[in-house]
Amino acid sequence: MLGKLIKHEWKDTYKIGCLLLFIVALVTLFGWLAFQTPMWQSLAEGGSRFSWVDIFSILTLIMYVMMLTGINYGLMIYLGVHFYQTMYTDQGYLVHTLPVTKHQILFSKILISGLWIFLVMLTVYLSVGILGVSMISRILPGGYSLSSIWREIGMDLGTFIDLLGEELNFDIIRWLVIVLLMSLVSPFVTVTILFGAISIGQLFGKHRVLMAILCYIGIMVAVNIVTGIIRSFATVSGLQSFGNYVNTTMDSTFIINLLLAVGLYFVSWHVTNNRLNMQ
Repeated sequence: MLGKLIKHEWKDTYKIGCLLLFIVALVTLFGWLAFQTPMWQSLAEGGSRFSWVDIFSILTLIMYVMMLTGINYGLMIYLGVHFYQTMYTDQGYLVHTLPVTKHQILFSKILISGLWIFLVMLTVYLSVGILGVSMISRILPGGYSLSSIWREIGMDLGTFIDLLGEELNFDIIRWLVIVLLMSLVSPFVTVTILFGAISIGQLFGKHRVLMAILCYIGIMVAVNIVTGIIRSFATVSGLQSFGNYVNTTMDSTFIINLLLAVGLYFVSWHVTNNRLNMQ
């Protein structure tokens, strides 16, 4: 039955998810076209003349940044609205009458929602990478190519990593592993926190949507305050290197969000299992 829940959740969300992926691809295409104007080559050669096409290029890149930001926020809003409608409104009656546990319902929603955040996030990273390569290829001086630069970087990358690690007392390999782990887990942590805030909002008698929004904002503010305190403590507590500072702040932020997500998951379970009220 869990498999059917996951399949149904995917069918409910794939249209909007695929639409957002298409928008990212379309915006990336426009961003790539913006880097094909002569302005970028002219800047590399020390020129300073601009044409109407160059102004259009700059405006397109500004639109690119705004669209990517809007897509991230738009996806979060959509997932939050979808969770609320299918759990705490009339649409949720059928879900809650199925012969499944509340854990299975929550798991299916967190899994699919987190997967969409991960896919969109991955697509955005690829988009930024494509535009970064496009920009570099346009501003390279004559006689240089991306392939030659990548070969030189590859030859010296190991030495550079070792020197950087010794200079900053920073284990870059460990940092990369932690970043990869956080990238895989963070989408699911994010939606669990969002769903938890929405569930807390259902405990109020009136204005539940408004209270859910305020709860989410309050949770985010509290997390930022706690992580800010930890960063301040790490700064003044005698940590001897930049590497120790980065490791301490990054690890603590990840752990705080993970523990918060676990706690809010059980809040959502408690509300759906014991305090469900769809009036």
